[in-house]
Amino acid sequence: MNPVQALMARHRSIRRFAPEELDGGTLRRAVEAAQMAASSSNIQAYSLLHIRDAGKRERLAELCGAQAMVATAGAFLVVCGDARRHRLLAERTGRAFVANLETFLLAVVDASLFAQNLALALESEGLGICFVGGLRTRLPEADRVLAIPDDVFPLFGLCVGVPAEEPAPRPRLPVEAILFDERYPGDEELLARIARYDETMSAYYARRGKRGYDWSGGVSRKFAKPLREHLHDYYRSKGAHLS
Repeated sequence: MNPVQALMARHRSIRRFAPEELDGGTLRRAVEAAQMAASSSNIQAYSLLHIRDAGKRERLAELCGAQAMVATAGAFLVVCGDARRHRLLAERTGRAFVANLETFLLAVVDASLFAQNLALALESEGLGICFVGGLRTRLPEADRVLAIPDDVFPLFGLCVGVPAEEPAPRPRLPVEAILFDERYPGDEELLARIARYDETMSAYYARRGKRGYDWSGGVSRKFAKPLREHLHDYYRSKGAHLS
């Protein structure tokens, strides 16, 4: 591996942080580097909220599912898909701004590419990060805390700081279950490739005191019921077109 690939391979989610605020210069450097992520037609459909107020962070920690790290990490950031600047530019020039599912997807994809670049830039500084999908659990309430305007779509949070733990990286699916030559494999072939990963994850969980767990079981349990059903109405209320 080259140095960049080695850094990527060392990634792990950090959930305990030292009580040190993230330096503003470090964050700015990381954001500038992250902005060089690919962007469809260079629309740069994302924005980043840096939440400093302690009261807001305490409330967001509760809304994210009682995740204390949201309040205690060196910084808490909110990654947003952002079509607002596009709408404002259209209005300023007297043109229509026609939103549809594609414009929402462009914002989600652009923001996600930016966020992964940002995470890598921060990890290159020796910092730890953890993405927080729990931001979407009670998103309308989080919206009120954050005062999000229309056409801005909060997607997930990002905790950043000096790590206060050293967890081992979590094993990922074997490349053979992700990378396919020419065609997507048949179901039986795909399940056979996943079976090897289940053995790896079963051993991983056993070392952490969770015997009898594997990846397939966890995925099956997660998708056995609808997830965050309120999101459709929430994002529509912010200006997203989902059909």
